[in-house]
Amino acid sequence: MSVTRAPAGGDVVAMGWDEFREWFRPRWRRGEHLGILAPTGAGKTTFAGGLFAPPRPLRKYLLAADPKGGDETLGALRLESLPDWPGDRKMDELLAHHEREGLPTLFRVGPVVQVEKDLERMRHAIADSLDGAWRMGGWTYYIDELQVVADRRLLDLSAKVDKLLVSARSKGVSVVYSFQQPKWVTSASLTQPTWLAVGYTRDTDTTNRLAELMGRPKAEIRGALRGLDRFCWLVVGRDPREPLVVTKPNKLGR
Repeated sequence: MSVTRAPAGGDVVAMGWDEFREWFRPRWRRGEHLGILAPTGAGKTTFAGGLFAPPRPLRKYLLAADPKGGDETLGALRLESLPDWPGDRKMDELLAHHEREGLPTLFRVGPVVQVEKDLERMRHAIADSLDGAWRMGGWTYYIDELQVVADRRLLDLSAKVDKLLVSARSKGVSVVYSFQQPKWVTSASLTQPTWLAVGYTRDTDTTNRLAELMGRPKAEIRGALRGLDRFCWLVVGRDPREPLVVTKPNKLGR
């Protein structure tokens, strides 16, 4: 582990991926949300996948929405397929079965989209699973490309996502979601995360917004982001006593 000093005085700690996972595991508590912010192609799904991929996922109960209807990177996680929400009772049965086998419960939600009618089926599957996660509690819910799920022109599920973000903390639900620009997602998506993972960006508005959201000095965040290599990530928590952490996920499947 190496420690450098950011321009505003904060510690920036560089960690290998396995070291970061062990550092993050006890700090990321149930009910805390994680936002993953970066441009297209920066490896958002790879970052999230590194947290959830078997055989050592950081969370035991995962629902991963696939709004792209067959994303190849998400598919590399090799999660069990859940084309439709089977209902809470059936999910309880699946949970019990996995418990007996000593296995985590890790599902990919939504059908593979091949024809237009599959789009509506996908919307219903994700909507029902968002509601199911809220009712059941205890889940970690991962949304790949939040803007696709939230946009009224696309899946139009922002109200259900915000409900999970705002009112499911006490139920032990954590939401993990990736997005490309703060202006493309709802205000709850920006105000509710306890942690943000950010890829390299030159966008001043994004950098300043990130600093404001996490209660960190702007110069500190700018300095940490300026030194990022490609496919490296800056992880920022709301607790100012925690360092800024820089890490690089392993490729999925390795």
